[in-house]
Amino acid sequence: MASAILMLIDPKKYGVIDIRVWQLLYKIGSVTTNPKGINFTFQEWYRYLKIIQFFSKKYKVKARDIERTLFLVHKIYQDGRLYSS
Repeated sequence: MASAILMLIDPKKYGVIDIRVWQLLYKIGSVTTNPKGINFTFQEWYRYLKIIQFFSKKYKVKARDIERTLFLVHKIYQDGRLYSS
């Protein structure tokens, strides 16, 4: 919830930490822990934030735009259920 509040305050700098985005980053090797993308630690959130901010700066767009784009990419390519039952 904190990442959502930060994103609302400053979408240029922050994106919402999200299971889909995390799973995509895990799949491409940008993060190496928590393959399911649940119950994030502070260190995982911080790593996520730094990755999103890196691409935000590189492509001169808001961090929120990077996060949303990765979310949509995961949604397109996802096989099966997002959450295990």
